[in-house]
Amino acid sequence: MIETSMQVNFKLTAVFIFSTLSINHASAQTVDKVKTTFQTSREWKPTIDNRADAVMIYGVGGNPSDKSRRVPFVERVQSWKERGYIPHFMTGIAWGEYQDYFVGDWDGKPHLDEGQVTMQQDTIWHGHMVPYIVPTDNFLTYLKEKHIKPVIDAGIDAIFLEEPEFWARAGYSDAFKQEWKKYYGFDWRAQHESPENTYLANKLKYALYLNALNEVFTYAKEYGKSKGMDVKCYVPTHSLINYSQWMIVSPEAQLASLPVVDGYIAQVWTGTSREPNFFDGKEKERVFETAYLEYGSMESMTAPTGRKMFFLTDPIEDWSRDWSDYKKNYQATFTAQLLYPQIADYEIMPWPERIYEGLYKTDAGSDKKEKIPRYYSTQMQVMVNSLNQMPISENKLSGSTGVSILMANSLMFQRFPTHDGYDDPQLANFYGLALPLLKRGVPVKTVHMENLGYPEALAQTKVLLMTYSNMKPLDPKAHAQIASWVKNGGKLIYCATDKDPFQSVQEWWNS
Repeated sequence: MIETSMQVNFKLTAVFIFSTLSINHASAQTVDKVKTTFQTSREWKPTIDNRADAVMIYGVGGNPSDKSRRVPFVERVQSWKERGYIPHFMTGIAWGEYQDYFVGDWDGKPHLDEGQVTMQQDTIWHGHMVPYIVPTDNFLTYLKEKHIKPVIDAGIDAIFLEEPEFWARAGYSDAFKQEWKKYYGFDWRAQHESPENTYLANKLKYALYLNALNEVFTYAKEYGKSKGMDVKCYVPTHSLINYSQWMIVSPEAQLASLPVVDGYIAQVWTGTSREPNFFDGKEKERVFETAYLEYGSMESMTAPTGRKMFFLTDPIEDWSRDWSDYKKNYQATFTAQLLYPQIADYEIMPWPERIYEGLYKTDAGSDKKEKIPRYYSTQMQVMVNSLNQMPISENKLSGSTGVSILMANSLMFQRFPTHDGYDDPQLANFYGLALPLLKRGVPVKTVHMENLGYPEALAQTKVLLMTYSNMKPLDPKAHAQIASWVKNGGKLIYCATDKDPFQSVQEWWNS
């Protein structure tokens, strides 16, 4: 295989970061209580003891996908504390072990009608009796009372609410129609009927989860304060790139506007980064390049705010594959995360129980399955242990710097449904700007439109590429901020035909 200059530079940079680890650690490392963490729904066991600083114990009732014997939450917490781990709490904000809410055990009323529903009137399920949720006020009350309060009572002072996700193909349930009327003041409109309806529907989905996180985190902090605790609140989330490709709507960069959000986990792994994209007319998986762009979008989302960011990698992934596939792509994503030396906090793995104890194919052409091979488990453990000592560094990538691509949360608004024959296959308008540069060794960055109010957002950008073929500006302030940057010497390159049907939406640019 012929390597691109970008790949060669990245490999050399990764080696250099590792080789300077011991030299730079004393002067460069930021003092922080938790540097490495992982998530599990299980109690401590020797087979999943991976020596991270902290553990995010999943769910008061566990993980709905985990069929193992359920151990009470407090007992799970204690088992990890006894082994020196700092216990934290993680659960989903859009799905979780909430069957008592849906079947009516909590308040005497069933709430399965609050699931996300498609045009065909099919509920979108995460698991058995676990729908993706329209986050109503009633559900948020339940979440605070039955899940947030008990974990704070158990002494947990860090809460991770993961994956605020509203599927673009959803938006047809009675619960969503009621939220529409409350938000817009007029009756619901079917999103498939016009671009404007699609835009309005996705804007509401975005607002619902922004409000949900603000409500629950505000409660967590206030309740913690009443008990003399400083509760930290984090959002583990996929990248804007991935959510846009997978046609999911989420608040993403807008979370920076919430003072109750203390940080994030960048949920980037083989499963997200192997999503195919187009380059030079060819659609294929480009795991390393996509991971680099995904981590970059998460870094740029938070860098101007100064909030904490953990980078995630996963030695396997959600879909069953063979061990050689897992290893190759884990190495690609792991290397990509090291190319952001200003980030040095990590979720070293999710679900160690499936990594260390799961059975997967020995190779792609075989049905034989085995536990993780010793050569891979040893290499993996050396890699994750190195992250416990990884310093923040001023190292920079080689190549022409100062080139950035503008992104906006509205990338998620135009993906589904399509109108008037317009499509953006596999987010081609974004990758069409990014990959030609990346493949030629340019360490291209991303800038989030929602962050343009921070002076740091464009401080390192000399040339900004943008298009409105796949997104729109939610606020007119963005144009004033870009214009000011251009007047001060920035170079703006705009690429678009401006013929997509969302140009006609009755938003501020058409008022």
